Amino acid sequence: MPLWRIFSNPATFTPAQKAALVSSVSSLYTDGGLPAFYVVVLFIDVDKESYFVSGSPQDKFVRIAIEHIAYHQPKLEDDVKNARGRMMDKLNGLLEPHIAARGDLKWEYHINETPRDLWTTEGIRPPPFRSEEEKVWAREDRPLAWENGELKGKL
Repeated sequence: MPLWRIFSNPATFTPAQKAALVSSVSSLYTDGGLPAFYVVVLFIDVDKESYFVSGSPQDKFVRIAIEHIAYHQPKLEDDVKNARGRMMDKLNGLLEPHIAARGDLKWEYHINETPRDLWTTEGIRPPPFRSEEEKVWAREDRPLAWENGELKGKL
């Protein structure tokens, strides 16, 4: 599951701007094969009086915390820098039209990678990444119980 938490002033994004950003975020992951229901985006409004950067209140700052649970960057030393760099480039490109191009906002983001074995959805442990079972989850757009490589129950 990618979980995006976007912290900003309540006036930063209109409902249409939020919907456009969510669409871009969702496409990034679903185009890569993840089920749509994995993608969660939360807009968290923070008033200027409660948002401080460098000790000063802010109303033009966007902070994005991204949790990658369903997908992790490669762990092999040779691939890590390239894969992480590509992901950061993708994210910068994704955010450009929604945040950077506006010109009135300062912004930053980070990615945490939570171990996949410490995640469930509706109490069900997810199938292996890019497995046939995960492809079924994507097609059905919901979690389905599976065990030993076999789906259990009705589709």
